[in-house]
Amino acid sequence: MNQTTILGIMLLAYLAPVAFVYYKYNTGIPRSISSIITSQEPFFNDIAPLFQTRYVIAVCMLIMAAFTLVYEYQRCVENLNSRMWSLASIAVLLIGIFGVIFIPEHDSTHYVFAAAAFLGIVVFMTGHTFFTGADAGVHDILRILLYAQILFMLVTVMGVLQDTAIFTIEALFLANFAVFYLYLHYHTFCS
Repeated sequence: MNQTTILGIMLLAYLAPVAFVYYKYNTGIPRSISSIITSQEPFFNDIAPLFQTRYVIAVCMLIMAAFTLVYEYQRCVENLNSRMWSLASIAVLLIGIFGVIFIPEHDSTHYVFAAAAFLGIVVFMTGHTFFTGADAGVHDILRILLYAQILFMLVTVMGVLQDTAIFTIEALFLANFAVFYLYLHYHTFCS
């Protein structure tokens, strides 16, 4: 299976959780994305009253995770555009995601998994920005996205420490990583 097909499947699997989080955001003002994805409420009362939100989100993320690991393995091994640190950072990110989904936000362990997810993202972005062979123009774009990511992470951490709503900044953090990942895909496999 080629990398663009795998990326498409990853995006489709990720689309359901994103759409659900967006729907929940529009029906109320949540404190954070975690407060939505860790919910034990039914996914949709009318359609799936027996399925907790976090289980539906976890199934979608499991599908995405499986294809992400295949994608990263192919990037690391077959294309030599990155090294195994790239796969390891994605594995840490995925472990962090599942910990965040299943551990309630009020439990301090939730924040350990959130930190692992943040660390996985920043290590992935830093490695691909500074340690892979790409032309200067690509590095400039990656560097800007990395610096924005660090800013979003710092604002998120400050928001958590001040116990304020962090939904918007978390969404920017995730959207910035998505742009980075898609940009990297384009310059790794499509150019």
